[in-house]
Amino acid sequence: MRTVKVGILGSGFAADFHARAYAEIAGAEVVAVSSKTKAHADEFAKRHGVRKVYSGDSAVEKMSRDREVDAIDVNLPNYMHRDAVVLGAENGKHVILEKPMAINVEEAREMLDAVERHHVLHGYAENQIFSPHVERVLEMVRNGSLGDVLWVRSREAHFGPHSAWFWDPKLAGGGVLMDMGCHSVEVARKIIGKNPVDVFCWGATLLHRIEAEDNSLILVRYEGGGIGQSENSWAARGGLDIRFEVHGTEGAAFVDVTRESGIRVFSLAPEEKISYIVEKAEAKRGWMYPTWREHETFGYLSELRHFVECFGRGEMPKENLRDGYEVNAILDAGYRSMRSGKWEKMG
Repeated sequence: MRTVKVGILGSGFAADFHARAYAEIAGAEVVAVSSKTKAHADEFAKRHGVRKVYSGDSAVEKMSRDREVDAIDVNLPNYMHRDAVVLGAENGKHVILEKPMAINVEEAREMLDAVERHHVLHGYAENQIFSPHVERVLEMVRNGSLGDVLWVRSREAHFGPHSAWFWDPKLAGGGVLMDMGCHSVEVARKIIGKNPVDVFCWGATLLHRIEAEDNSLILVRYEGGGIGQSENSWAARGGLDIRFEVHGTEGAAFVDVTRESGIRVFSLAPEEKISYIVEKAEAKRGWMYPTWREHETFGYLSELRHFVECFGRGEMPKENLRDGYEVNAILDAGYRSMRSGKWEKMG
């Protein structure tokens, strides 16, 4: 299998997780990084040993035209996804795209059309699908250990995102439903494994003074009657909380990704003396629940290894932009339901 040379678009939180994963993947080489801010790109390149740096307003275009780059890995704010993917596809680059795919289903459709029109391979980086916990439960579902799936309940919550643009629905496409609902909706969709029929969604701004919702609950009804229930919050104290339940006719599975990791830390040391301990920690003092090898536990390593191996063989990844489009369609129906207060049909 040939080496896949990757250019990372973005130098922030998600890009760092991706770079850590690529360093452990045979057949992957990160050859370039881009950021609008040169200092950010330079620091990222130094930290991860990346040779090329692109910065400024034309960074994405320059990266997309770099002949050494085989695949672009898009870790940009949501409102920048469409242009980056279309530009990459037009320049013959395979595409890896961080969730959510787009700020709405119309943009997602444009992106899907672009990668299909230019015949490039594409991976939708929904890391939770590739976490060891979800992969194990999916195996149980496929071998019939739980019977027919009746109900999937998924939850992701913390006290709010780490970058300012997440709080602006014009830049993000929505609030917590868009930010984290894309995770929990896709986990339920893949476990149930059938087509969604209609959607009911509640959302409200309960705590933060923002234009978008900081809490949401979405129900997705699937063919055959199965239900996906996804709970999301930007107003939950205590750090990152990821859990899900699968209830079937012959059994059930319960997973707590973040609170039952096997590690607990208590510290009263001054915050300036405490290094990074865990993602989305609300405070650096008191009780914390570090996750063993976050980039592996949360699925980044497995997903990016899969994408690199597929690109190296010339095969389409199992989680791709068509999946991202389906998630955007569900979320759009959720936002319609949030406004109407009624069940909304898909499509």
